[in-house]
Amino acid sequence: MTPSSSMLVLGISHASAPLDLLERLAGTERPAEDLVSDVTSVDGIDAAVVVSTCNRLEIYAETRGGPSGPGGPAELDGLGVLFAQHTGVDHEEIAPHLYSHHADRAVRHLFAVASGLESVVVGEDQILGQVKLGLERSQRLDRTGGVLGKAVQTALRVGKRARNETGLNEAGRSLATAGLGFFEREVGSLHGKTALVIGAGAFAGVVVAALRRSGLDRVHVANRTPEKAQRLAETTGGVGYDLTDLPRLLTEVDVVVGATAATGHLVSARDVEEALAARDGRELFLLDLSLPHNIAPGTAELPGVTFVDLRRIAEEGQEDEISTASVQAAHELIDAEVEQFRTGLRLAGAKPVLTALRAAATEAAEAELGRLARRLEGLDGSVRREIDRSVRRIVDKALHQPTVLVRELAADPDGARHIAAFTRLFAAAEGEAGEPGTTSPTSTNDPNETKIEAIA
Repeated sequence: MTPSSSMLVLGISHASAPLDLLERLAGTERPAEDLVSDVTSVDGIDAAVVVSTCNRLEIYAETRGGPSGPGGPAELDGLGVLFAQHTGVDHEEIAPHLYSHHADRAVRHLFAVASGLESVVVGEDQILGQVKLGLERSQRLDRTGGVLGKAVQTALRVGKRARNETGLNEAGRSLATAGLGFFEREVGSLHGKTALVIGAGAFAGVVVAALRRSGLDRVHVANRTPEKAQRLAETTGGVGYDLTDLPRLLTEVDVVVGATAATGHLVSARDVEEALAARDGRELFLLDLSLPHNIAPGTAELPGVTFVDLRRIAEEGQEDEISTASVQAAHELIDAEVEQFRTGLRLAGAKPVLTALRAAATEAAEAELGRLARRLEGLDGSVRREIDRSVRRIVDKALHQPTVLVRELAADPDGARHIAAFTRLFAAAEGEAGEPGTTSPTSTNDPNETKIEAIA
């Protein structure tokens, strides 16, 4: 049988590293496609999916050889070096903050990430789109793999289930909504106030929608491409601007939200200080949801400014937001889905054995029917057809119970061992039969079938 496949994840996130380090990692200009290609060039790694967000960078990899394949200390260190090369940050600085999971734990981590349980704001739903983006990126590069592709597709389904069936959908909020919560606790309702979103990409679109739902009177958008800014702003009755308009807009709006992947501060402390002088004492609320920062953190020291960034949301924004029952229910759902996923892979591992068993039995029946036809050349055609049907029914009945048993035992937690035993048993029986040309029980026309068998 071909070597089994397993799965591992190597990552760094807000849970393992300080946000200033994540900000530097997020500042890389190399596309995630390069990291996927680099990872799959490592010997023994057949597929990779990269999940890249402003506070998370994770490599999910499908490896050959199970526990003996890539995933040991040396291999993980090598993947860590790829992290460093991709981001431009020294490996020695990144290494203490990396985490890794293998096999079942890797699958469970993936499901939890897609469900929003590992996010800065537990239950937020942007991560689901980012996981989907990672899958689509690998599919374009043909680097998805059988096991890994199935795991990520399952994670997307599990993430939706967790939000819709456990209460996370109601309890979990987007980062934009979480950040606005700080302002609302200080000034009450934001109704009637005006906001400015910096950025016009997909994430900025989510932010604009969240701001509109909060009761803000109008949401403007500023972007390097004013036309894109205008298209997004029109969805909320706002106006699109060029980034060169930022200094003037800081004097007019009440809330500014940074939501781009740009490197370097687009709003400096000096910009804000000069704007405050023209605001006649009106307070300015700054919400920076980007890494690297769009808004200089030094603005938090200026009087008349309330500054909230991802660090503050992570440290203070979770109080009373997520019910313990919803989180516990989501974890239980994920546990059940991981076990179901493992069972499905074990059953897939039994398929080549069952296919080969049926092929061997069918070939033996065909050979015997051929021998009978040669000995009884004058046999009536209708009689011959009846004999043919009878022999095939005997084969089907003889294989039924072994087939049921193989599937039951393959689904067992010790299914891989059972499959190995069945393979040896069928091989021995086949050898005793001594029929030339008999199909080997380890052969299969689908190269992915045997790959899928042993992730767990």
